[in-house]
Amino acid sequence: MNSKATIVMLAILTVLASANVSAAIEIHPKCKPLLHKRMGPFVNLNDGRVLAVTASEALISKDEGKSWDSRPLFADPKKFQTRGERALLRTRNGVIVLAFLNESERSAGKWDTNDRDALSKFYLPTYVTRSFDEGKTWETPRRIQSGWCGAMRSLIQLGSGRLVLTGQQLVFDPGRHVVLSHVSDDDGKSWKRSNMIDLGGAGSHGGAMEAAVAELSDGRVYMLIRTPKGWFWEAFSSDEGLTWSVIRQSKIRAPSAPPGLLTLQSGRLLLVCNLHRDKTCGYRDELSMAFSKDDGQTWTDPVVLARNRTPKGGDQYRHMLAYPYVFERRPGELWVTTFQGMVRISLREADFVKTKK
Repeated sequence: MNSKATIVMLAILTVLASANVSAAIEIHPKCKPLLHKRMGPFVNLNDGRVLAVTASEALISKDEGKSWDSRPLFADPKKFQTRGERALLRTRNGVIVLAFLNESERSAGKWDTNDRDALSKFYLPTYVTRSFDEGKTWETPRRIQSGWCGAMRSLIQLGSGRLVLTGQQLVFDPGRHVVLSHVSDDDGKSWKRSNMIDLGGAGSHGGAMEAAVAELSDGRVYMLIRTPKGWFWEAFSSDEGLTWSVIRQSKIRAPSAPPGLLTLQSGRLLLVCNLHRDKTCGYRDELSMAFSKDDGQTWTDPVVLARNRTPKGGDQYRHMLAYPYVFERRPGELWVTTFQGMVRISLREADFVKTKK
């Protein structure tokens, strides 16, 4: 992927991260700030409203985020609390599925690559809860994976109706991360687990992590995987996410940060992520976007959507622009928000690629 695209920096958002430190986030002039500060993921409801979630609430807006009505996610909020990295989907049958890591059960051990007992103390399980009434009420969450899942960020519905959710697991000897998927053929009621994708490595950020998935035009499922190797890796499934094969390094150079991947209603793939650009580029100081019209074989030149301009001496870590959520509010109207950094922007697909009228 050619990463020489530039950005005309005309719009600046100032984000206050603390009482004493601020970060200037420059956004592409074809992007607009959202009317709200909510982070994705989002889903569209049947009447045109939009739904988001927080640690313990479902939020619904009828005015593009200017105001939100709140509903509890859990009958017992002390027992369940969603981590900021989560996945949300409204199925074609109208069931809203929320997959989340339960922060209320989180426990941490000591990271020692070769100490199985210490690593076994890490615990962050994966749950799924559903709503059958457009987010008003939610069923009791069901655990679909125990152990430690560092992150899960991508949930899609295939043409067949099957749901595919990305997952992650901590394995031992040596300690490292692997990725996998969970699939459901009943709108999220029950789940099956795929084989693990193990790229080897060791360490607290070693191995394969934080994958995203998309369905390709030929019916295969495509997975893009964060690694510490300087590249995204990719995998393909020919049985709708239950078995992963053809696991290889992709053509996309990237730092160790997760991708945001979405199949748009136009048929294009949208990728939003951090990219390796040059030796002067910070770790996660730029958030870029590219499109593909051939199932990810080639991509448009990346465009920088947002750039962190924290002054020297500022707290750079607090202002990284990473962990994107991408959402198609309406055909061709895209919302991009980030878990790290206060990127809250909207853009039009037609402003960046040629679309048929």
